[in-house]
Amino acid sequence: MSTSGSRARGLGSSGESPTPCGVIGRRAVLGAGLGLGALGVLAACGKDEPERVAPQPARANDPSTPTAPAAPAAAGAAEMFTGSFVSARMLGRQTNWTVARPAGVTGDLPVVVVLHALNTDQRAAFQGGLEMQNLMQQWATEGNAPFALASVDAARSYYHPRTDGTDGGAMVLEEFLPLLEGTPELGLRTDRVGFFGWSMGGYGALRLGAMLGAPRVAAIAVSSPALWADPATFPARAFDNAADYQANSLFGQQDSFSKIPLLIECGSSDQFFTYTRQWMAGLRPPPAFGTSPGGHTNRYWRGVLPGQITFLGRNLAG
Repeated sequence: MSTSGSRARGLGSSGESPTPCGVIGRRAVLGAGLGLGALGVLAACGKDEPERVAPQPARANDPSTPTAPAAPAAAGAAEMFTGSFVSARMLGRQTNWTVARPAGVTGDLPVVVVLHALNTDQRAAFQGGLEMQNLMQQWATEGNAPFALASVDAARSYYHPRTDGTDGGAMVLEEFLPLLEGTPELGLRTDRVGFFGWSMGGYGALRLGAMLGAPRVAAIAVSSPALWADPATFPARAFDNAADYQANSLFGQQDSFSKIPLLIECGSSDQFFTYTRQWMAGLRPPPAFGTSPGGHTNRYWRGVLPGQITFLGRNLAG
């Protein structure tokens, strides 16, 4: 696995010690267009070292790019790291990631793995209407036990094995988590993690959290998880065929969550509201659940994020 990364260290810093191979020191705050890899750099440490490719800038017509860029970062804003690796589980695809750490915090931190929705990528949690890093920073600034956020591009995989040979879920568990633990510049530990996701990522967070299980998974928080209770109605984007649905549906798997603190939020007019309630009926003990008027939108998801950050933070600290 080859990796590359960049870390926010401060503007105009010229007195730093040389950065390790494959890690490029520069300010990487999520300003206009996220500044994701405005680096455009190929860094290699010798002719025998594999290329380490920095993420490319967001494309103007990319559906994952928000219509309004995030506001420029102010002093005390979260530190952002970006990088990529070649994923065998995604058939050799160059796979981008983003990590956010609260500013002013040192030492290794626990991490919440953030799984994105369909037609978005690893940037979506940190820009547009969500901007999770700001709530994470506020949590830490208020004196609570700090944690980091980490997201990776799983494309349209739905976080389970697909007939094309890709497996976004295995990529997260077998490649991304070890990368986080094994990259000292990030200062993360993955012995105890949280999961967060929305829509496709909500399903993914539940599936992967159940696979790792307690006590390694401290908590799972999801919004509008993409769940289908009827095996006759699932879309091809989510499952390849009936056998795929039966193998990877979370219905009938509720016992896997009995020891994991779970928070589910879903708007009352969301397309997954009924299926989510049906799935929750099989959970023992019942999860924490919240609903209010709202649909399958960033506006609803952003509105419930503060409570989800609190839930994740408290359980990671416990």
